[in-house]
Amino acid sequence: MTEQGASASSAIPRIPDDTLVQIAGRIAHLGGFIVDLAADRVFWSNEVCDIYGVPHGTTPSPADTLAYYPPEWRARATQVYLDCAERGIAFDEEVQILRTDGTRKWIRATAHAVRDADGNVTGLEGALQDIDAAKHADHERRLLANRLTTTLESITDGVVMVDRQWRFTFINSVAERLLHSPREQVLGTSLWDRFPEAVGGRYYEEYHRAIATNCSTSFEEYYAPLDLWTEIRAYPSEEGLAIYFLDIRERKMAQDKIHALAYYDKLTGLPNRELLLARLEEAVSTNRELQRHRALLIIDLDNFKSINDTRGHEKGDQLLLLVASRLRRCITNTDLVARFGGDEFVIVLDDLGTEAQAADKAARHAAGQLLTCFAASFDIDGIALYSSASIGVTVFDGEALTPDELLKRADLAMYQAKAAGRNGFAMFSPEIASRLADRVALEHDLRRGLTSGQFLLHYQPLARVGGAMTGVEALVRWNHPVRGLVPPNDFITPAEESGLILPLGQWVMHTACSLLASWAADPATSHLTMAVNVSAHQLYRADFVAQVMTVLAATGASPHRLKLELTESLLVNDVEGTIAKMVELKAAGVRFSLDDFGTGYSSLSYLYRLPLSQLKIDKSFVRDAIGGQQGAAIAHTILALGRTLRLSVLAEGVETREQHDFIAGAGCAEYQGYLYSRPLDEERLAQFMAAALPRHPASDPAVTLPW
Repeated sequence: MTEQGASASSAIPRIPDDTLVQIAGRIAHLGGFIVDLAADRVFWSNEVCDIYGVPHGTTPSPADTLAYYPPEWRARATQVYLDCAERGIAFDEEVQILRTDGTRKWIRATAHAVRDADGNVTGLEGALQDIDAAKHADHERRLLANRLTTTLESITDGVVMVDRQWRFTFINSVAERLLHSPREQVLGTSLWDRFPEAVGGRYYEEYHRAIATNCSTSFEEYYAPLDLWTEIRAYPSEEGLAIYFLDIRERKMAQDKIHALAYYDKLTGLPNRELLLARLEEAVSTNRELQRHRALLIIDLDNFKSINDTRGHEKGDQLLLLVASRLRRCITNTDLVARFGGDEFVIVLDDLGTEAQAADKAARHAAGQLLTCFAASFDIDGIALYSSASIGVTVFDGEALTPDELLKRADLAMYQAKAAGRNGFAMFSPEIASRLADRVALEHDLRRGLTSGQFLLHYQPLARVGGAMTGVEALVRWNHPVRGLVPPNDFITPAEESGLILPLGQWVMHTACSLLASWAADPATSHLTMAVNVSAHQLYRADFVAQVMTVLAATGASPHRLKLELTESLLVNDVEGTIAKMVELKAAGVRFSLDDFGTGYSSLSYLYRLPLSQLKIDKSFVRDAIGGQQGAAIAHTILALGRTLRLSVLAEGVETREQHDFIAGAGCAEYQGYLYSRPLDEERLAQFMAAALPRHPASDPAVTLPW
């Protein structure tokens, strides 16, 4: 019995206990097992017992062993066991077991069949490894990978990952859409094969640098084949490169719009003042480095304000657009044209060479060519408008001048061109600076004079040729505290160019109408008229009629006694608008006189349409009438025209008895001049009127026509 037991015992395989194999097994969580089919027993190593949570030395039956598998795994475990035990098919499975404490554990079980000399399967030998930790780690990695994929799919960035051979390993849906690259077509393919146009460019250089230096990179770049503006962030790793990118087209468009608003004129699209100043700084610096010359030209449209006021701002804007377009065509590609503001444009002529004299000559030639650009009319909604320009030119080299100083020089030259009659150009010189400095000082004094009450009115009496006073013409004077009494010819033009003519004209109108209103209560003076000169800057304002009516209402003056004097030149730019305003005021009782008739640009085609009451013969014709000169013929012509149009005619500048007798004999009923009276201040006018006017006039000589 003992021998048989010993024999049987020696035939059964044993799992070694405290050998190096067992030690290694514990470290690797790996144990061995043997299935003895004849004995219907499974022999587990200590490590396997630990995995199952049973005491060392436990030898369950195969059926007991299969009971350690959860129901969902038991069928599979049974099948692979039977395949190995009955057919000798080895297995290698990863499954879950139920430990004795009720917890689950992932294991890897491998086994092969043990055969006897006849080839019959007598048992199984195998290994069992605790892979629970690895499985959980792998599960966590899978969860993390899924979460990462989900995250990368949900963000608004395009995400692309490539390996170190530049093959696509990942692409999210945003990148698919932006790159027009379905993932099934690009994964595994080369980045540079997919986008060959990028090879050698910014993307190529930045990505290679990131891989080579193992440093992240970020940049913005435009990819023309896809018309795509991108903001890139790329991060290298051992696996390759992770590329995050955004479509920044809208941001770029917004930036371009902001840039355009900051540096380009909204109306014309030309560079504005800010960009011009920056370019001028560059030009001065470049001149200094290369010893070159350039020129700065300021172009101011003549009478633009009149066009803008009479035609409306919309037509004015159209004119500016047409001017901008014409100026672009008149310069070279290297020159700069900018809108400086209002109706002013600035041109910077590029590289005029190293010789000052040649540069000056080239700048003059360019200015002359620009003037010819304004010769043709501007077609605005089918209406041909003409606009000339005054141009100021300054040539500059590398002299240490600021852009503002250069602009001031050109501006001074431009004012010189205007003073010379407009529609021309002037070159800057120190003499111009000196003269125009005086002009600036005069304008400054004008502003101060308006606020400090330095202006006053003188009144020149008007009379019938028989001697009866009919009214006065209000003439503005400037009593400067240092310059003395400044004549109108010295300050009216600067007042018009500076815009001060508007408040000055308003003051003249109000002061004159206040005096006119005071005469209404006295029968001796109630018939007198008040003539007030009107500037083009006043007449062309859209609210001119309202301003006149406001003054009449505020002063209480009778509109029937107010006479507004216009010059022929006022009628050139806006005949229709002028006529409309005159008709409206005439309907209220205001009368109009055409001053200096015959010296301007009168056209009989529209003269008869003007609601005039009077023509005035210019003093030059009166002076030339004596001695058989042409003035006599012109005076007779004007008088005949007045009779035809049923207008009264007044002769100006009558200084001698001979001149008086001529106009009287020619049929002129009214005159003014030194022969009758010089212009008088209000106090002396009152004295003159006291002597000249009868206390109880029988009729109103101011309104009785001479025929």
